[in-house]
Amino acid sequence: MTKELLSQQKVSSFSTPASSIKTNHASQPLSLLERISVSQITTYHWSFKESLNGLLSAGIPAIGLWNRKILDMEPAEAAELVIDSGIKVSSISLAGGFTGCNEYAFEDAIADAIQLICFGGQVNAAAIQVASGPRAGHTLNHARDLTMEALKRLGDVASLTGTRLALKTMRPAQARHWTFLNSLHATLDLIDACGHPAVGLALEPALLLNEENPEQLLAEIMPLIASVQISDWDASDSLPDQFPQMELVEMIHESGYKGFFDLEAWSEQVWHSEYDPLLTRVRQACQSEPSHCE
Repeated sequence: MTKELLSQQKVSSFSTPASSIKTNHASQPLSLLERISVSQITTYHWSFKESLNGLLSAGIPAIGLWNRKILDMEPAEAAELVIDSGIKVSSISLAGGFTGCNEYAFEDAIADAIQLICFGGQVNAAAIQVASGPRAGHTLNHARDLTMEALKRLGDVASLTGTRLALKTMRPAQARHWTFLNSLHATLDLIDACGHPAVGLALEPALLLNEENPEQLLAEIMPLIASVQISDWDASDSLPDQFPQMELVEMIHESGYKGFFDLEAWSEQVWHSEYDPLLTRVRQACQSEPSHCE
């Protein structure tokens, strides 16, 4: 397993004109309560078992697993707990580090990622999140080449296990130790160059805020979207007036995305909050959202 915190459909080039793509638009309004997932990264201080029990008690239908929590116990035991619970697995974080960061060898990163992908197959995970690793002294082209080689090899394994890779983009403030992919289009370029049907995109809705025409972009890249992560969440006691980037979340749904929306909060405020009340607020926010998808 990696030591650090990441429709088998043929990949289409994201640069394909939107007019030539037939999108499968959702016919039903988004019910976020049925599509929300909470990552174990969000409930940072809960154990593997505590996070399963907490989400089940809160009525959250899916979980995003974190390899650090998996490694706190025997993977076989962790898989058994997930399967017995009946909860769905939206994604597993985090494979990667292919650029040799922290003196971690390329082949070691590949081997750990394969173990994580195989675990994902056991628990029927929709996607395995992948972070390339930072440039770590490489030229940008070399970092890209290393990442593409890894994605192609791991994509073959993902295809066999029935899951998919979801390559992450991180904003510069978060990305320093994780990835050299700091923009959505840089990530899409790399996925396009990779050209593997099991290699897709982990989309953060906030990344669409910089797009002039996000609806058109979503139409073009929808076949690539393997998972959606929502990273912004207010852990204050008051109920948020609106779920983070809800209009973008609904836009992604309307563009044809059928998977879960994984709340993956990288926030000291969230990590040090009380998780049971937080999950209650997540559920309430999901229930209280007015739908724009009519």
